Amino acid sequence: MYHIAVIGSGVVGTATGKGLRKLGHDVVFYDISKKRLAALKEEGHKVAPSVEVATYKSDISFVCVNTPQNNELDDDAAGKHQDLSQLLKALHDITTALNHYIVSKKHLLVFRSTMLPGTMRNVVIDYLERNCNLKRGKDYDVCHNPEFLRQDYALEDFLNPDRIVIGEDAKGSSLPLADIYSPLTKNIIITTYETSELIKYASNCFLSLKISYFNEIAMICKRIGINDKEVSLAVSLDKRIGKYGTQGGRPFDGACLPKDTEAMALFVNKIGIKPDLIQTTLDINKEIKEYNSAKQYMHKRL
Repeated sequence: MYHIAVIGSGVVGTATGKGLRKLGHDVVFYDISKKRLAALKEEGHKVAPSVEVATYKSDISFVCVNTPQNNELDDDAAGKHQDLSQLLKALHDITTALNHYIVSKKHLLVFRSTMLPGTMRNVVIDYLERNCNLKRGKDYDVCHNPEFLRQDYALEDFLNPDRIVIGEDAKGSSLPLADIYSPLTKNIIITTYETSELIKYASNCFLSLKISYFNEIAMICKRIGINDKEVSLAVSLDKRIGKYGTQGGRPFDGACLPKDTEAMALFVNKIGIKPDLIQTTLDINKEIKEYNSAKQYMHKRL
């Protein structure tokens, strides 16, 4: 049994903490929202009033804060960049906690937040190295563990993962994390920070691409008088393709796919590659949204 702190108790943090508790670990939640903590406490979960209290007796801290889109346009390219303000605030609080930490055994920091390649090394590790009094590798280790959770089925997805991805930069530093996940799946991929970060974006962008592709197929069907639902159903029965995202007429939406796809398009553009497929994915999604809005407007007018 591990003593675990969950820092950031939104959809991902709550599912992570509840899932870890079901696996038999001792879990304490922290969040800036007192309302969220009160709800967790009402359900019988342990909560902490601060990051320092949460990490004080913990072996592992799971950082599950959001990395949303910034409302301001990026200076160098079209699109909105990733907002790391919540991550930086968590890093500040974690560093303060570690600087008061009584080192009896090594602490493991696990970042579940979605980050563009290079963020773990150039932001997270850089911040800790500059501000933490403890020595990385001796007193604490740092891993990246991206989540692949659907918003409405987050706990179910946590307990039934297709795979677990863990990014590390020191061989063996992820062993406690692999130990925690071993009852859930044998598909545990241990890789570098950058690879782990990109796996998350590659997964989400492919799902966005798949949805936009079938939206385009649906538009073709409507133009030539074919039943798009029959086409989608028949194609989805191919086990190589599957049902998810094949229903035309629905743009990809929610907390992750739009922001991650746009962030990826911006990132790819910055490294000197034209993001043709990713940008087309976004363009089709915008077209479907505009079509649906116009259809709803006409329905109201009629």
